[in-house]
Amino acid sequence: MPLLRPTPPVLPDLSDRTVLVTGANAGLGRWAVEQLAGAGARVLMACRSPERAARAADVVRSQVPGARLELLTLDVADLSSVAACAQAVDTPLDAVLCNAGVTETRGRQETADGLELMMGGNTFGHVALVAQLADRIAPGGRVVTVGSIAHRWSPLDPTDLQAQRSFASFRQYGRSKTASMAFAFELDRRWRAVGRDAVAVAAHPGFALDPLSPARPGDGVPAALRAVAPPARSFSQGKDEGAWPLVHACVAEGVRGGEYWGPGGWQEMTGRPALSRARDHARDPLAGARLWTAVERATGVSFPIAP
Repeated sequence: MPLLRPTPPVLPDLSDRTVLVTGANAGLGRWAVEQLAGAGARVLMACRSPERAARAADVVRSQVPGARLELLTLDVADLSSVAACAQAVDTPLDAVLCNAGVTETRGRQETADGLELMMGGNTFGHVALVAQLADRIAPGGRVVTVGSIAHRWSPLDPTDLQAQRSFASFRQYGRSKTASMAFAFELDRRWRAVGRDAVAVAAHPGFALDPLSPARPGDGVPAALRAVAPPARSFSQGKDEGAWPLVHACVAEGVRGGEYWGPGGWQEMTGRPALSRARDHARDPLAGARLWTAVERATGVSFPIAP
């Protein structure tokens, strides 16, 4: 007997909110855009490829007639693109969802600025983006970074954030996600210290797979793969469901700064949004402060902390 899909969470009316989503043209990002737009939000889709962004926007509009979508060009692995994207945002933001990223590479690769690709794109580029958008985060606004189950076994090595001494793709991915979460927790600590009316949180999608997601035009999932995927639902879920905790962290009522959201099922791999437990090495204030300094030094971008 096939496992039933859980009922999607009910979102509040978002017609008065604007959310920026990075990596919005595919996977979790595209599903987050569809869910946010479906609840009425104005969504800024920040994507590396304008062509893929336009196609994704058309898909969202086919599901959400009248969706309010705007396209921005953003390559989080290129600091000049990050700066140009931030400069192009001319409206207050109720949430920024830092979703874009790289999950694996064949050997150590570098960004346009010479940073290791996963750490540079997944974390450093997003920190630089949020830093340059800080004055446009609306009162009560949120910054949400996407973490991962992989952070559990991936403490940071502050002496080798760029994996110059030793590189393994799976390990560096986990460390980049730990770093993204550590940034969110450190940002929230610093904003609270100065009384800023904004919060930073982290969220993760559990174990989310494209073949378990509802079909959408151009999603690239072969029908044969979608047909044989259902047994995986006992331990995984679709990217649409994986986006639920991310969207919840962005817009749901009752979310507080410094929280970590994910699926509420077994081992946080599937299920509706629930509070998760981030490992101590991601919450460590000393690790967060060291990371903050390293990002500012490597990117040349100073993060303004103002009330």
